[in-house]
Amino acid sequence: MFPAHRLTATLLASALLLCTATSQAASTHCPVTLDQSDQHSLPALLQQAIAGDACAQFNIGYHFYTQQDYPESERWYAEAADQGVARAAFEIAMLYRDKLLPGDDSERKRWLNQAAEQGLVLAQVELGIDYLENPGDQDERFQAMHWFEQAALQGDIQSQYLLGELYWSRDSGVEFAASGDERAIHFSSSDSKALYWICKAAQSNHAPAQFSLSQAYGTGSGMPLNRDQQQLWLEVAARNGSEKAKAQLDDSDLAWYTRLEKWGKRQMIDETAKCPDSALENDA
Repeated sequence: MFPAHRLTATLLASALLLCTATSQAASTHCPVTLDQSDQHSLPALLQQAIAGDACAQFNIGYHFYTQQDYPESERWYAEAADQGVARAAFEIAMLYRDKLLPGDDSERKRWLNQAAEQGLVLAQVELGIDYLENPGDQDERFQAMHWFEQAALQGDIQSQYLLGELYWSRDSGVEFAASGDERAIHFSSSDSKALYWICKAAQSNHAPAQFSLSQAYGTGSGMPLNRDQQQLWLEVAARNGSEKAKAQLDDSDLAWYTRLEKWGKRQMIDETAKCPDSALENDA
């Protein structure tokens, strides 16, 4: 389990590995179909874009991006974004993020919010990252949780894990929720919600979530302490690449008889790694 300030660094370090884009019904999905090697296809596609075809506009925006004509890229991406192509709005936000267009950060946030509201997972995660920059601010913490939840509900595994980590009561500090503040109530600390989301990620072979679940079993966080499940999830996390899990399993510095005793105890475990029933039953 991570304090909020450590979560920021964790997410920023793995942002490029987070997810592929999925969108809700309000958003139009447009794949890149432009063949850059076929010079004859560009004029026809441009005519379609001028006529108002949203996916053609998106592809023309992509074409100008590859030509490093960023103002024209923004122009056509904006046309597509206004017709509901969330990925186009996201691409404009990235142009501002990477300083390829003049303007302050408000432009990046404006387009990022548009893409996120239209259901683009990439944008929702990016906004979550934004709000984690100030983890001590309760309102911004709730904003981060909101956007991670939107992505988590669409099946984004990393967001499920991070949302779960933000729900742990041990890391939350003092919280205030005014009467009737539904958002504060919904995102207030809840070990059962933490377990629900972390278990969903762990069941999808997300190694950090599996390690976190092992820790929860070992401390009895949100459920009865269970050393067998702690060990099983630790082994699963290690197999999936968790360096922290591998370090905990490393007993090379122990005496041989201590290692033999640990091996004997491990052989007595006659079950498989599983989530606690409370996590599976919880409606987050």
